[in-house]
Amino acid sequence: MRRRILSLLLAVALLLPALAGCSAPERTAQPTATGPAVIDGAGRVLAVPEDGSEERIASVYATAVPFLAALGITDQVAAVNCKSIFWTNADPNLDAAGSVGRGVVDLEALAACGATVLVHRANDSETVEAVERLGMDVVCISAEDMEGIYDTLTLLGTYFDAEERAEEVIAWMNEKFRRIDEIVAEIPEEERVTALVMGSELGRVAGGDMLQSWMIQKAGGIPVAAEVENNGNWVTVGVETIFQWDPEFLFCTSSAALDYTLEDILEGDAWDAAAAVQEGHVAVIPAKIDTWDMPGVACVLGTFWMLRQMYPDRFSLEELEAEVEEYYTFLFGRTFAPDYLGYTLS
Repeated sequence: MRRRILSLLLAVALLLPALAGCSAPERTAQPTATGPAVIDGAGRVLAVPEDGSEERIASVYATAVPFLAALGITDQVAAVNCKSIFWTNADPNLDAAGSVGRGVVDLEALAACGATVLVHRANDSETVEAVERLGMDVVCISAEDMEGIYDTLTLLGTYFDAEERAEEVIAWMNEKFRRIDEIVAEIPEEERVTALVMGSELGRVAGGDMLQSWMIQKAGGIPVAAEVENNGNWVTVGVETIFQWDPEFLFCTSSAALDYTLEDILEGDAWDAAAAVQEGHVAVIPAKIDTWDMPGVACVLGTFWMLRQMYPDRFSLEELEAEVEEYYTFLFGRTFAPDYLGYTLS
């Protein structure tokens, strides 16, 4: 049923320019599909395979891995680029998969790996065209915010015949965010605190159009960088601007290697006057080998963690521990020791 609906919506979308009259601006023609189809993260029209569960997947885009795992389709992966050893240790299919590059596609290796489709980032048209010249399909994803995360789950679920699992994962996430909403609704506006997520370098921050700022707001915080945007990318504002914003909580990403330490901030003279430093409200978002602020289902955990950090009297340590255990059980059918993942919640 969903595929028929997608096909109908796609047909309507393609007809709209013609119905708008001869005054409509001329547009570059897009490829069309005669059967069930989807529109990927780059706005490209893709025919849905007759049996998506038979497709063999390759990817050099590490962001794709959490989605493939969440959808339970790693048994279809021929080659992949995992961000950390967590994924290969947690999933035997990913451990057994080959490689066709890290970030950049090795076209020769791709052609030889047995894959039928490449899952790739949406902003790399040059690679898309090169892969298509090999006669291989490409599905582009863009998952830098919550809308993109949900869209990616739906897109890959539809393409690879895992629609029911995609719906299950989205429903699970929505239920968790509803719980967070209920807790945050009880926090008076005058008690809301300010927060910022800092990136891999001192002075580099998550702007208002990034997932991390959305997570702060969802957890009841006020993102001080809300007015700063950089097309969903980290933006360098400088430490002086951070001092001016003076957030009450300073979180450091775990999605990239940091060129500084918490000690640099907590013990360095330059940060002495910062409110977050004075109150000891500086922390790295968990976890060391499984990032909770990277696009994917794990952002649920990152949001719960922020809620606990900012409002410990509203959300207990025991409640956070229970959410962590449920997440890993839901996604992997097992739990992992905090020491192994590289985090502490106390």
